[in-house]
Amino acid sequence: MTRVLILLLFFSLGACAVNTQRTSEGAVETLKEQREFDSAEAQLANARYQDSYKLFTEFQTRHPQSVLLQSARLGEAKSLEGLSKWSEAIQIYNDIYKKTLRYQGDIAARAMYNMSFAYEALGDDMRTVTTLLDAQKLSRFLPPEVAYAEIPARLSMVYGKFERQPEAQAYFMEAEKGLRKVLDSKRDTPDKSWLAKTYFQMGSVSTNQLSAENFPQVALGQKQVQVYLMKSIELNDPVWSARSLSHLKNTYRDLFDATKSVELTDPSRREQQNIMGGTLIDLLNQAELYKPFNESKMNSLQVDLYSYLKEIRNQTEKLLYSNQETMALTKESEKLNSIKRILPKREKSPIPLPPKIVPSEDPNL
Repeated sequence: MTRVLILLLFFSLGACAVNTQRTSEGAVETLKEQREFDSAEAQLANARYQDSYKLFTEFQTRHPQSVLLQSARLGEAKSLEGLSKWSEAIQIYNDIYKKTLRYQGDIAARAMYNMSFAYEALGDDMRTVTTLLDAQKLSRFLPPEVAYAEIPARLSMVYGKFERQPEAQAYFMEAEKGLRKVLDSKRDTPDKSWLAKTYFQMGSVSTNQLSAENFPQVALGQKQVQVYLMKSIELNDPVWSARSLSHLKNTYRDLFDATKSVELTDPSRREQQNIMGGTLIDLLNQAELYKPFNESKMNSLQVDLYSYLKEIRNQTEKLLYSNQETMALTKESEKLNSIKRILPKREKSPIPLPPKIVPSEDPNL
């Protein structure tokens, strides 16, 4: 009997040792997977899309049973967006959403939210709205900053494009309220990179499909949310603030290029260019409102931004002045002919004004 008990104890200890070894090997494998995934994520955050795409796809090949598999597919789709392959990204997002909705709500919600960026890049604002609203229904699975701040801000931007100001303003106020709520909950968090990223997501407007025809809509969307990119830049985060600066500069460059490229073959096109230029000046004026009063305290990213915006303003005004007058403007003429938005002519008042009475004699004499 004693011998039997000893044998049972021996086999039990052996089984425990095997299980312990397997657990240890599993932990090592999980740690290895996480490191590979984090490396791919870092490349994505730094906008090295070709590198991140390669790492995410290789991860899926090496770890087809990993719990991080669908997250890696999200990274693959996001990388494709960065490579301007938006339709391919949408296909992956749709597949992820269908496969994860039931058991991985957080992944499904993220796929739906990310899909809205791809649709915006394609110029499909209607689908941008629907995907944002669908993502909002899954907000319980999303990080608070995405659910309460980013989604409302992006809805505000799209409704701004539609010139539906009541809805745009309502979502803007919702985003502001949500952001305050999130900031209060993370008041003691020393790392502010999450906030710089949140501002970047809230303020990004796509110009991939920009044309003279949709210029007013894109400009309205930009006007609605560009403040968030400036707030991100102010935080001076090495990754997300730098990306916000790059995005904002590229947006203004694209808006100026679209204005400059309008053909001046007839007066109607010249007028269209003037209107576009005036709209761009309006955007620049709004951006100037967010410039720090004490310029000596601006960080290097802010200095870069406002220097670039000044150059865009100079080029835009030069372009518009060259359209308005055939002769070079003098200094005095520039002052008298400052750039203004071209507004529709005001209707004459239906009630005639009384004639101006000029006394023939000075009443004080």
